[in-house]
Amino acid sequence: MYVLKIAGITLAIVFAIDAVVATVVHAVPEKKVNPFAKIFRVGKKERNFYNKLAIKKWKDVIPECGKFLCHFSKTSVQNPNSNEYVLKFLRETCYAGVMHFVSIFLGFAPLFFMPQKLSIVLPIALVNAFLQLLPVLVQRYNRERLTVVYEFNKRKEKANGAN
Repeated sequence: MYVLKIAGITLAIVFAIDAVVATVVHAVPEKKVNPFAKIFRVGKKERNFYNKLAIKKWKDVIPECGKFLCHFSKTSVQNPNSNEYVLKFLRETCYAGVMHFVSIFLGFAPLFFMPQKLSIVLPIALVNAFLQLLPVLVQRYNRERLTVVYEFNKRKEKANGAN
């Protein structure tokens, strides 16, 4: 019972931290989130790494809660021909990526509250870190692909405007 109690407290703290992080990250106005900023770009080596991980095969089994948290589902691209929609999707991948990345590290916070319970708290923090890392990888993988769609749409708009 004691171990279950400590595990429950740890999980409650981790979930509370995740909720606060999500609230703070989504408080940043959309205008300030630039999905084309260097920090959000995916390079060739990173792209190759994602291909080796075969993210395309397993990314859809990662739970996606955007529909509930920010009223924007990232399970599929609903309107790939609208750059307004694609840009919103890109921004949402930035929000989600930052939120999960920060939560990786803050998930270790219970260790500071209960250092004497290291044998219970540390495994929970490590599992949380792994479970937070997966969506970070998926968001970066998807953002790179969405950027290609966005640029294609821009070129198409420009070509149609020239006609």
